[in-house]
Amino acid sequence: MRKRLRVFFCVVATCGYAYSDTGEEIRGHDMSFEIFQEGGNLNAKKTGHDQYSMNISLPKDEGGRVARECPNRDCSPGYFKVMNGTGITTGQAVAYCPYCRTTGEPSDFHTRAQIRYAKEMVTREATIGVQRALQQALGLGSGGKRRLVDGLISVDLEMKSSPTPHVSRPYEDVLRRDLICPNCTLDHSVYGFAIWCADCGNDIFTTHVRNEIRVIEAIVSDVDRRRKELGARVAARDLENALEDMVSIFEATLKMEIRRHRKGKGDTEVAIETAMKKIGSRLQSVSHAVSIIPEHCDCAYLFPPDSADEVRLDRIFQKRHPITHNLGVVDKKYIERVRSGEAEGTEVRVEKSEIVDTARITFAVLSDLHSRLFPQPVTNSQALPV
Repeated sequence: MRKRLRVFFCVVATCGYAYSDTGEEIRGHDMSFEIFQEGGNLNAKKTGHDQYSMNISLPKDEGGRVARECPNRDCSPGYFKVMNGTGITTGQAVAYCPYCRTTGEPSDFHTRAQIRYAKEMVTREATIGVQRALQQALGLGSGGKRRLVDGLISVDLEMKSSPTPHVSRPYEDVLRRDLICPNCTLDHSVYGFAIWCADCGNDIFTTHVRNEIRVIEAIVSDVDRRRKELGARVAARDLENALEDMVSIFEATLKMEIRRHRKGKGDTEVAIETAMKKIGSRLQSVSHAVSIIPEHCDCAYLFPPDSADEVRLDRIFQKRHPITHNLGVVDKKYIERVRSGEAEGTEVRVEKSEIVDTARITFAVLSDLHSRLFPQPVTNSQALPV
């Protein structure tokens, strides 16, 4: 990705003569001038008659990333960030939207706020240049004054300049998901789950899924310390929240896979939305997901026959019901579903080992489904360590 925004600016400057109130022509000073001086803060260069090119450094966020925006205005969210100096650093002719895969030159992905910022920077430099040129043309000193008539009655010429226009930084959203493309090493940030790398255009959806699961694993790895420092209930809530997050990743990923698969088949947005409304929240259940995926993804299976992982994941996911809807207290509905020996009214327990197993099984199942629905070469770096 380029580090600067290049701006081409055309200047039409006309110089005439200045006159005093008495009609006396004020001459004797060089009236030719350039509004933009070569070099300077914007590295201005004259490229033709009254034409200049300028390089404007775009502000970065606190993490060193620069905002980008999909040129397709129908793309949502369309906003992402990249770390300059990573990914494709030389000879990049095409960039990609990580959400809809719209292609264009890297310069096509500048945000509207950045373009506004660049225009204001040029306007500011032009204002300074015009003021400097007028001061030079009128022969004014550093204080902006010139004595025209010196005698019994003195006449002074004074120029009062307007304040230099303030240029505000482009507004930037805070993005919470950072990742590095396993193919071209682009360091970038996105909203939610994106599919493609903004530099090389490869499908890196499973990298997003893997990173989200790793966040949960990092939280779980700290549970023992938090139990010692903050108590058993805090540690229990950490594990319960981790389970809810795993179910959310499972559901969100499957919904995106269904949407993408059906869109690739040529289904209309109306048909896809109708299908998704019918599915509702049922993908939070392993048993329902096992029947929904083949129906909407041309018979693609979620688990192989007689899968022990399916049974294990389904049993752990069932614990989410009392956690979400009953403050973690076992009720009749949970007992009927799981057929466990737990007594009604007691608290359901989520073990650390269960979250570890859930992370392993979830990524294995989701990445396997993705590779079958959307075949592509998979690098070793996309494997989730055990």
